[in-house]
Amino acid sequence: MVDQGPGLSDEQRARAFDRFWQAGSGHGGTGLGLAIINRLATASGARVELRRAEGGGIDAVASFRAAAPILAVSRSR
Repeated sequence: MVDQGPGLSDEQRARAFDRFWQAGSGHGGTGLGLAIINRLATASGARVELRRAEGGGIDAVASFRAAAPILAVSRSR
């Protein structure tokens, strides 16, 4: 997901997943959203990154590992 906002500095992007951290944009909030997302992603083997977007803003990227195939189990009656 790419936003069109002013973006974040390298230092701000490094801290963006810290609990209660806010960039100081004045939009309110608790500073917990990205920390929760990062915790959930990490717990499920995923990774979340905030990258600089071309033309400004942030490109939020989530990378998930491939799921193992589900094996069908046949039951005989």
